[in-house]
This record gives sequence, C-alpha cells and structure tokens, in this order.
Amino acid sequence: MMTLEAVRQKYGLPSDAEILDGLDRGHTLPAELYLAPEVHELEEEKIFSRSWLYACHESVLAKPGDYTVTQAGNTPIIITRGRDGELNGFVNVCRHRLHSLAEGSGNKPLLQCPYHGWTYGLDGQLRSAPRSDREPGFDCSTISLARVSVERWDQWVFVNPDPDAEPLRDLTAEIRPRTDQLNADLRDYRFEVRYEYDMACNWKIWAENAVECYHCPTLHRTSFGKTYHVTPDDYLLESGEHTIWHDGPIKWLPGGVDPTGLKGFRFAFTFPSSFFALDDYVGFIGTIVPRGHDRSFAYVDMYSKPGSDPAVVEEWLKMWDQTLIEDQRATEVQQIGYQSRRIPTGRLMLDSESPLRAFMRRAYTSLTS
Repeated sequence: MMTLEAVRQKYGLPSDAEILDGLDRGHTLPAELYLAPEVHELEEEKIFSRSWLYACHESVLAKPGDYTVTQAGNTPIIITRGRDGELNGFVNVCRHRLHSLAEGSGNKPLLQCPYHGWTYGLDGQLRSAPRSDREPGFDCSTISLARVSVERWDQWVFVNPDPDAEPLRDLTAEIRPRTDQLNADLRDYRFEVRYEYDMACNWKIWAENAVECYHCPTLHRTSFGKTYHVTPDDYLLESGEHTIWHDGPIKWLPGGVDPTGLKGFRFAFTFPSSFFALDDYVGFIGTIVPRGHDRSFAYVDMYSKPGSDPAVVEEWLKMWDQTLIEDQRATEVQQIGYQSRRIPTGRLMLDSESPLRAFMRRAYTSLTS
C-alpha cells in the first residue's frame, strides 16, 4: 500500500499545509483525492477500518440465532444474537479459505460456510470441520471467527471493524441533546422501510452533499426544499467534534395542514459516513459504504414517530426517497466532472458551506495521522 507521501509524488498533490490552507481560503480538496485508487486504499486503512458505522435496527436481531450481514468499508461483517442474548460481531469470512459465511438476514442455530461446511457457533467458535479428525493436531477450540466491535444506541446497532474500538458513547453523546429537543423516545419509533442507493461516485462526494444544504433550494425545490425552509438565513448548520448538524423549520404539510408549532428537522452527520435525522413525523438513519474509488453504496432505514398520521408518513417517505434520488443523480454527475481532471480544485462558499470545509479537513487529516 502506498503512503500518502508516495501518492502525493505520483499525482503531484500539494503539501499538507497547502491543501489545508486552501480549504481555509475556500478551495475544495484536490480532485485526485476523489479519483486515485491509492487514496481509497488509504481511506480504508486510516478511516473505515477503525470507525463506527450504523448497521441495522435491533429488531433484525431480536431472537437468539438471528443474524444479519453488513459492510464497513472493505470489511464484510456478520452480527449475531447469541444464545446468551448478547450481540456478537465478526468478520463475515470463514477461517478456512476465506469464503463468506452468510448473506442477508435470517435465523440459524449455527453458522456454516457454504463452501466446505466449516461450522461455527453464534459466538464465533469453530464447532466442526469435515474430515478434521484426519488432521493431526487439529483443534476446533483454537479457531474462531475474527471479532469486530458491535454496540447498541437505543434500538440501533453500530459496528466498528476494530475489535478494540473506543466506545460508541463518545459519538452518541453529541447527538443525544439534539434528539431530546424533539421530546423523542427513539426506542418507540417504528421501522417502515429500507432504501438502498448504488452510486457511481466516490463516497466523499455523497458525504459532502449530505453535510451542506446550499444545494437544497435548487436541487430539492420540489422535495425537501418544498417541505422545509432551506434558505441560508432559515436553515442552520454547525459542526461539532464528531458531528455536523442541520436544523430546518418546517413550512409545508400535505392537505394544507398548518405547520405552526411543529419542531422541524434535525439532522446529524457523524464522521465518516453515518447520518441520522428526526422531524415531527419520521426519522431515518443510514450509512455510506465505499465500494472503490469511484463507487459507493448507501442504505437508509426509515422510521415513523408514534401516533403520526399514516397519510403524512406516506408522503414523507416519498419525499425523502425523491430527495435522496436527486442527491444520487447530482453526485454521480459530479464524479464525471472530477474525472475530467480539468479543474484541480473547486471554489467553496465559506459562509454557506462551512460544515463542508470541516468535513473535508477531517477527511484529509485522517490520512495524515
């Protein structure tokens, strides 16, 4: 794997100081940081191999034997509910010849590799391997699946490929005060649907779209921009240590219902690529997963607030899907612009896109540490 310095030499990138100074002066990160496969490899090592990412709603893992698979960067992960009721996280790879153990979600008493039949308990311990009795010294008790970290925040399950990761509470501590402003008992929210988006763009392009709303009045004028006040004077953005926040007042409801007194929209983006939102009717939480230097995948789980009008919830779900599809199209077109290599950096609007600069700085300095 190339070092950042080797990448800099290969692609003619400016120095660290020049790149960070450029951000302060309103320039974007250099285009090659979105195009070079070697940068993607560095991001996998420096960022995604040690970050907490949202995986699923806990209801997917309600009973002993339940399992689900997810992805954290390059790391395929399987989460199980053990017989003791605890959640377990493992690399979804057999210790024999590295075939995946499972796909999707379901319930199994044991995890059996479909390639050669090696069988593991829900605790990751190897239970049996065909013809292992013919192998001198073969001991199942010495072989187990590689562990990853898994933790719950209310009813949501997060994973981190690092088995010795710092606690998830360091991240959620910034989010909790904002959700409390909505008087929301998050454990009561009901799962509605998972939206998935396979995108022909670098993961940072999608993430950068998520952390600013300068584009909202134009790109989302018939979706999110119709529903919320999104002009810079009304729509508030700020950055914390781990989180970028959006607050937007509501301006429209289906059927001409008066929105006076409603609390509006709260959005949190947690580095590197998970995001969370709540309003008066629905909430959602999702993650962006890189799938190479020029592709990414996002999954977004949608929830409804207890007591919400079903008709409004249906309208809200349609609005969010339309909004996210608009984002997908825009970011894929951006990727084409980057691939031209004709524009070395873009020009930021420092007043309207300040959280975007914060994200870019965090993404770049993560590679230099």
